[in-house]
Amino acid sequence: MIFSDSHGKFERMKLAVLKERPNLIIHLGDGAFDLRRLKGEFPEIPTLGVRGNCDIGINEDSSRTVTLEGVKILMTHGHIYGVKQGYATAIEAAKNAGADLLLFGHTHRAEYMMAAGLHLLNPGSIMSGEYAVAELKDGRLSCKLETI
Repeated sequence: MIFSDSHGKFERMKLAVLKERPNLIIHLGDGAFDLRRLKGEFPEIPTLGVRGNCDIGINEDSSRTVTLEGVKILMTHGHIYGVKQGYATAIEAAKNAGADLLLFGHTHRAEYMMAAGLHLLNPGSIMSGEYAVAELKDGRLSCKLETI
């Protein structure tokens, strides 16, 4: 389950987790404190996160690469790659990292597409009830956009 840009809308995140029952929660920034609170509510679900431009005082990276179930993922809030102006810089960073999937937020617009042989997924803003679900298994990936 992937969230971004919660900006204090913790209850919507909680409802989405109760609906989906994920085995991992990813937060792409601008709500790092919300992710910490969610971890307290669901301590059995592992979490991963990055810092967004509004996450003042958070000691997290703005971008990180992880491999889950054989899928290499570049996670970022997106502000450091200028995603509001276009995705080229973020795509280049993901390609340079050898990623299969680029996860980003910041624009508050949910999107899922393929570009340059890469999956791009922005869960939108949970403030608007938007989030994403990704299923990873044996190097295979499927993604869908959801609302609560």
